[in-house]
Amino acid sequence: TYSNQNSSKRRRHSHQQEGRISIVNKQLISMSENDAVGLDDLATVEPEVEGTVNEQENASGEDMTTDATTNRKGTISSACFNLLSTMVGGGSLSLPLAFQQSGNGFLGPLILIVTALVTEFAFRVLVASAPVPNPAQRGEASFESVTKAAFGPTSHIMSTILVCSMCFFGIVGYAVLLRDMLQPISDYIWPDASRMTHNFGMIIVVLFVTPLCGLETLTSLEKYGATSMVSVLVLGTCVMIRSFQCVAQTGTWKFSFWPESSRMVLDAIPLFISCFVCHYNIHPVHNDLQRPSKERVSTWLRWTTWSATSYYMIMGISGSLYAACTPDGTIKGNVLLSFDDSDPLLFVGRMCLALTITLAFPMLTIPARDIVLRSIRKQHEYDERHVEDSNLEEPLLGEQDTEEVEDQVERNSSQVMSPPAFLHRLGVAVLVFWSGAAVACSVSSIDVVWDLLGSSLSILMSYLIPFGSYLVLKNGSDENNIFSRALCWALVGYYFPLMFISTGNAILNAFFAEAIEEAESYGIMTNFLVFMTK
Repeated sequence: TYSNQNSSKRRRHSHQQEGRISIVNKQLISMSENDAVGLDDLATVEPEVEGTVNEQENASGEDMTTDATTNRKGTISSACFNLLSTMVGGGSLSLPLAFQQSGNGFLGPLILIVTALVTEFAFRVLVASAPVPNPAQRGEASFESVTKAAFGPTSHIMSTILVCSMCFFGIVGYAVLLRDMLQPISDYIWPDASRMTHNFGMIIVVLFVTPLCGLETLTSLEKYGATSMVSVLVLGTCVMIRSFQCVAQTGTWKFSFWPESSRMVLDAIPLFISCFVCHYNIHPVHNDLQRPSKERVSTWLRWTTWSATSYYMIMGISGSLYAACTPDGTIKGNVLLSFDDSDPLLFVGRMCLALTITLAFPMLTIPARDIVLRSIRKQHEYDERHVEDSNLEEPLLGEQDTEEVEDQVERNSSQVMSPPAFLHRLGVAVLVFWSGAAVACSVSSIDVVWDLLGSSLSILMSYLIPFGSYLVLKNGSDENNIFSRALCWALVGYYFPLMFISTGNAILNAFFAEAIEEAESYGIMTNFLVFMTK
């Protein structure tokens, strides 16, 4: 009797499920035929199988690529500006020092080009490791979801912490740099101003830019990204003008083809790598890109990488030439500190950098904010499924996945149309953004943090995780990716030991600088680093 009752329950539940799925399918057909705009109100689960864009079809069997109106609003230009706004910023100010340390005549430019090639390959690997997107719906892939698919739930937690840490410390570093750039204005308004007064100017800017952190996607920041890039170009032009004036006055070209020691190369490599870090924004930008075909994605990534590389090359070489006009013949970690504070042209450059940093804050806040919101949403969905399952006398096999998909469609459609969504996004963004700004108020210098992040977390996020994820997810899936897999293995073999060596070198520079100088006077440190490099 008990078995017959359970069988009847299964049949009734199965008929109910078929009826609900049929209703959903009819709604999809009706909306795709009669109201194409209605597709904006649905959010589908990313396809978990490989295939081309043309193979993605809706529930009625119609090709959704024929729909002219989609949830995706990003263009190639907006995608380029969004990534460039994340990538190009305060980190470029350290490139003149990196060029001087590694040799601005040959080895420095060579390291920059090689780093750019590897970075573009890492971008492509991240896109290839994500599920094939549905061109009619905004994607849901993320850096942490790819990591979870490759290495399991534990790695999902670790990658989430990694991305949030990179974004948080990026906010802290940019807030400190913004405070330094605004210091001349603060000193003019409040003579003999203290650091607390300088923090006040930075906090005012933070308050003004906070509403931008509540925007739904990075595509909404396209115009701000273009403005940021114009400001960066003005800054680079100011540095280049003063550098060539220095060369004309002194008649000295400070060119060197090789570094003075192996340790200088280890000091320079993290600076090159940190200038290309924007990997956590690859998937959010790709999720919103219209018609994400291989050709369009390739164009987007190629233009982004090499536009930044061209700017870095000009900034690094021209900035390093100004060493001929400095008292000690060296360039500081922030190249602007090597120039006269009263220089009016460099004042314009500082203000442009302040604008660039200000517009970069949303690019750092939105990824961390979205991670927090996704975590809250997933926990809420898990709690709902747990309550539904507990109400059944006996779990029904084979029906849970269907219920999850249907509930996901209904839930996402209601969330997209919910007016309070902006308030939710803004609330989490305020928590992330303002906490980073609060930490920056108590930090006097960010040099130590930049060195440690650039030598450890940046290598891990930029290269080791993308290449490792690709090797796991694409293992045996395609015979044509043999070269890509071999290259991934080679790069993992190179960057894995480099991460530990660079991190150790950064720790020595941060906490044992005097001991290193004493050891170098006897040639001990140089011989040790040469041995470790070999």
